Amino acid sequence: MEKVQVLLSTYNGEKYLKEQIESIIRQEEVELSILIRDDGSTDKTIQILTELAEKYNNITFYQGENLGPARSFMELVKYSEDDVSYYAFADQDDVWKSKKMITAIQKLQKHEEIPSLYISAVEIVDENLNSIGIKKVVGNPTLEGAIIKNFAYGCTQVLNKKMRDIINQYEPNYLIMHDSWITRICYAIGGNVIIDENSYIQYRQHTSNVVGAKEGGLKKLKKQLTIAFKDNICMRVKIAEELKNGYGDILTDHAKELIEKLICYPTNKEAKKWLLRNKNFRTSDAKINAKMKLAIRLNKF
Repeated sequence: MEKVQVLLSTYNGEKYLKEQIESIIRQEEVELSILIRDDGSTDKTIQILTELAEKYNNITFYQGENLGPARSFMELVKYSEDDVSYYAFADQDDVWKSKKMITAIQKLQKHEEIPSLYISAVEIVDENLNSIGIKKVVGNPTLEGAIIKNFAYGCTQVLNKKMRDIINQYEPNYLIMHDSWITRICYAIGGNVIIDENSYIQYRQHTSNVVGAKEGGLKKLKKQLTIAFKDNICMRVKIAEELKNGYGDILTDHAKELIEKLICYPTNKEAKKWLLRNKNFRTSDAKINAKMKLAIRLNKF
């Protein structure tokens, strides 16, 4: 059986944590271990983790300072085991179906020669696991699309060892979320991103979610506008700079060109024109595309 390590960051997750970990333990056809980093919980999370680690010998956990989910997950990648073939992220409040890991692994095994990343759809459920519906991975599955907007559910991401090793080559200074960063790396270096339209995870929506998938249209649009037009944020410029600093020697030619254009467009008219005319620089949402072009023109992309 293939060896896989599940990387789980916890923070005040006492309500659903036990149910989630036991669903991970029940994964079929894999040799599985769980590495857990607690991000400074003040509830009963540590007590629950202690009890579960005593019950299951394949659970290891430690507590650190509060870094936020992105940095906490990246630290887990850093300290993950070397003698493992696959690595999977997990949230603290979901429930995994028993074949989640083996399904991802079977798809990744077809691409063992290159760094690869697996992403799947999720089944949105309420606090009591009643189904709300399937949310598929929606976006432009290219480096351009990944830079414009994160379309990956981090709780479904599975990496092969080649991808994990590349991630660990560099620690970014500017980091929004671990899942979007990893997806962008994979595209930028010419890795393989596998998108599964099926769901093997119950993605629980509740009032304590750090990041939720179910947002009303007005709330979602307001958030997108805030991110896109916040004064001097130039978020994608910073992302491009981090990709160049960390992986400049292994970027594809296509990625190098795109990244250079993003870095210099605020002061270079030709680069700005190139971005505005690039037909790949788009999403399936016309409103987002229009907003993005305006942000580029205003040097706030």
